[in-house]
Amino acid sequence: MVSTTQQRICIGPTVSAHSEKPISMLLPNPTSGFPSRYVIQNGKLYEMQVAAAEGIRSWFVGETIQSDGSLYMITPLDPIFMFIPILEIVRQQTSGSAGRFMVVDDIFENDQYTSLRHLTQLHSVEKLLAQICEVRDGSLKTFRMDDERVMAWLKKKTITQSSLKLVCAYLSEDWATRLSATYSFPQLDALESRTQVSSVLDFGKRSGMDFDEDPKAKEVKKPKMSVGQRKLAKASTAGMKPLSSFFAKKA
Repeated sequence: MVSTTQQRICIGPTVSAHSEKPISMLLPNPTSGFPSRYVIQNGKLYEMQVAAAEGIRSWFVGETIQSDGSLYMITPLDPIFMFIPILEIVRQQTSGSAGRFMVVDDIFENDQYTSLRHLTQLHSVEKLLAQICEVRDGSLKTFRMDDERVMAWLKKKTITQSSLKLVCAYLSEDWATRLSATYSFPQLDALESRTQVSSVLDFGKRSGMDFDEDPKAKEVKKPKMSVGQRKLAKASTAGMKPLSSFFAKKA
């Protein structure tokens, strides 16, 4: 029979019976700034992706039928990829100032994007921030993103052309371009690696957010894009706000 209890088939990390309860939340995607689904458990960050079923498909689970035929995957994600766009915005750098130093709680505090505060629950969050930030010790430790440290951290993760493409898949277009410019791999197309199993908008539909496809998107011929890019291009972002909008200066 068809199950009346909503369940999904998910592949994730093995955890003990005494593990902390996972926290599932929407956080700004480090590539687009729009909401995507993430999980924090036992002080670690995971991203949730979905291999959407084509056509009408279901799962047989025991003696029940689960109508959602998609396959969900939860995989580890280095939190620093999430930190980079947040730190870049909150430091408020200008042509005449390197920006402001902030304590951890203030970095991830925002009234309109309250889920950011969960990032303070990650293990050794201050040590993670120190890898890409200048740090001031005082009565309270404060942090300010440093571009040179960010680039050094990114280059440590980038050894081959394949690893460069993978790293760029978790960066904004600006940072992906800057990182790619430091290499001379043949036929390099760093942004082509953005082929995550699902786009942020695909998962948004499964997270209570309703995004309609733009029927005109298919009529215009565009350069070859990855699966994730094509889906993102088709979706309407009306009603969605990128991360930067939540840190706009108040009048």
